Amino acid sequence: MLLVLTFLTLTFKEGTWAILFAFNENKKLLEEIFWREYPYALSLLGILFCHEMGHYIPARIYKLKTTLPYFIPMPFSPVGTMGAVIQIQEPIQDKKKLFDIGVGGPFMSLILSVPCWIAGLYFSELANLADFAHQKNILSFGDSIFTYYTGQWVLGPYDPMTTTILIHPLAKAGWVGLLVTAINLFPFGQLDGGHIVYGMFGEKYRNWINYLFFAFIFLGFVSITWVIWGFIIFYLIKVEHPYVPDAEEDLGWGRRILGYFMLASLIFIFIPVPLSSGETMLYEDIWDSLQKIMESQTY
Repeated sequence: MLLVLTFLTLTFKEGTWAILFAFNENKKLLEEIFWREYPYALSLLGILFCHEMGHYIPARIYKLKTTLPYFIPMPFSPVGTMGAVIQIQEPIQDKKKLFDIGVGGPFMSLILSVPCWIAGLYFSELANLADFAHQKNILSFGDSIFTYYTGQWVLGPYDPMTTTILIHPLAKAGWVGLLVTAINLFPFGQLDGGHIVYGMFGEKYRNWINYLFFAFIFLGFVSITWVIWGFIIFYLIKVEHPYVPDAEEDLGWGRRILGYFMLASLIFIFIPVPLSSGETMLYEDIWDSLQKIMESQTY
């Protein structure tokens, strides 16, 4: 049921309520939206599902009791979902297993989001920003280092001060997938990045993780998004990872290289100002939905 609802909210966003309460009056419009947006919904569902399988499969290999993914619909947002979660219902025995379970999710969403974004750019178009000057609440998707330079590579050269990309739904799915991956890679608490960093550096990371969080707070001067996430991390996810015993064997170079690669990728896919509109930032609805998802935050 949650999967179906999430597909609907991904496809129709706030128009989901028209399906439930006014379908006949809006049938033609809803059909147009469906055929335009279903590539976004299916692609992003695939990215989110594989992200959770990146956690689920290692957990099952290690014989941990784990739920299947729960998808979380969010109709009042430009994204349409708050992602998906699984619940590991027993303690993870050591840091090696913690690393494997933590790194699998963002690795899967990263390798799927990148081709979605690039392929979607080939179906996207450039438009003059002046054409939208008198339209209110036009949604703008921010750029990371990666999305900016791949946009210039596929569609450019163009001046982002005067030109915008009308992104195809497939590219939008890749963009959201990259944003989800970047947030999950933050090296704090129970986020995937927190599992990776704690698995790699162990207890020694407690000597500097709070200083890193203090630096993270200053991102609030760039976007209110990171103020919200600062509160979520500090009060819900927590800055420091709970204690997990050391493994009998070291992680090894293979895992460490993968860990460093994933942490380095955060630099390139991080989006300083994710979402904005012509008049307001679109975060009040997102904040309400984040509160709901974080109540069940696991992976």
